[in-house]
Amino acid sequence: MGNMSADNLKNNLSNPARAYLWEAMFTNPIGGGSAEVLMLRCQSANIPGRSVGEILIPFKQTAGIKFPGKLTVSHTWTTTFVEGMDKKVFNAIHAWNQAVVHDRLGVGGPDVTIKANEYLRLLDTQGNVIMKIKFVGMYPQAVDDVPVAMDSEAAVYYSVTWSFDHWEEE
Repeated sequence: MGNMSADNLKNNLSNPARAYLWEAMFTNPIGGGSAEVLMLRCQSANIPGRSVGEILIPFKQTAGIKFPGKLTVSHTWTTTFVEGMDKKVFNAIHAWNQAVVHDRLGVGGPDVTIKANEYLRLLDTQGNVIMKIKFVGMYPQAVDDVPVAMDSEAAVYYSVTWSFDHWEEE
């Protein structure tokens, strides 16, 4: 086993990835929203996780044997946007939601017209892409309630949960 000293850790991980160096790339917002506005105003996001289930095979009087099961992903990605006085974030998300299911007509478009492939890019300190995650078949699933209050000077933020078919690293 190697030497577990602080110097070895420092030399091994001299430049860790930074949690604040990332971009959400909305390359094809459905409904005509601005990809640049969504990218610039996206304040937080997350790298999606995945897990592997397990299959337990009992054997006689033993505790059994475990085998890897199926892959599980949450199929959701949460982002938070800050709104401007121009309400471009609201307009973009609302237009996409209306394409998914129109609130008055009760109809929506087929998958090919409501889903888009979008990206999360992690950057290094020079702005180079070090990891690019592609969300395949993404659409806005839910927009959380937005609190507004007379006694607050806070900005308006939209928390949006996106649904996607799967994700892959490019």
